[in-house]
Amino acid sequence: MAENEIMQRQSNLIRRIQSSLPDFVKACAADADMVVLHQDAFAADYREDEYALLGMAVKYAGLCGKEVRVIGKNRQAVGAESKVH
Repeated sequence: MAENEIMQRQSNLIRRIQSSLPDFVKACAADADMVVLHQDAFAADYREDEYALLGMAVKYAGLCGKEVRVIGKNRQAVGAESKVH
C-alpha cells in the first residue's frame, strides 16, 4: 500500500473516531499509558457495526500510544448475566 493511501486511511480513522467517540478521544489525550473500556461499551447487543467501531477505537488508541484494557463481564452494564459457553 502506498504511503499516501496509508496516511489517507489514518486520517479517515481519526475523523471517524473524533466524531463518533469524543469521550474516547479525550481519554486517549489524557496523560496516562492506558485507556480502560468496559466490554459492554461496544457491541453489547452483538451488532456488527459496533465490532468495527471497537476495532477502530483500538487502532486509534494505538496511534495515540495508549494500551487498551477491557474490563467487565458480558452484558454487566445492561443488567444481564453472562452466558458465554
